[in-house]
Amino acid sequence: MDSTALVDMSISANTRRIRAVQLVRSLRFYLALDCEVRLSGDGWVQLRNADTLFVLEEHGTVDCSGDGVPDLRAGNLLHLCRRLWADGIDTTPVSYPACAPGGRIATRDPDSHAVSISQAESLSRTRR
Repeated sequence: MDSTALVDMSISANTRRIRAVQLVRSLRFYLALDCEVRLSGDGWVQLRNADTLFVLEEHGTVDCSGDGVPDLRAGNLLHLCRRLWADGIDTTPVSYPACAPGGRIATRDPDSHAVSISQAESLSRTRR
C-alpha cells in the first residue's frame, strides 16, 4: 500500500494538504510555528495548530494546484516573531486587522507557500 492510500485511510478527505519538496525541512519550519505532529506515515505528516489540522506531503516538486496553508495561531505572536527572526525567518511587520485584533504576521514556508499567523485569543477574552 502506498503512502497516499495510508493518508486517505487515516485522514479526512477535507483535510488541507500542503506539498513539500523536502518533508523534514518543511516539518521543522511548521514545528517552529507552534504546530504539533498528530499522525505520520511514509512521506506525510499530519499537523495540528490550535483547532486547525493539515497534512504535509512530500512531493519532490511543488506546484500551485495544492491547497493553501491554513491560517495558524500563536500563543504569543511577539515571542514567535522574535524566535523566527532569530532563526533567520523573515516575517511581515505585525498588523492589526479587524479580523485579527491581537495581531497578524505573514511569512513563507520553505516551499514558498504563504503562511498567515494570528495571535490566539487570550483566556481573559474568551471568558467574557
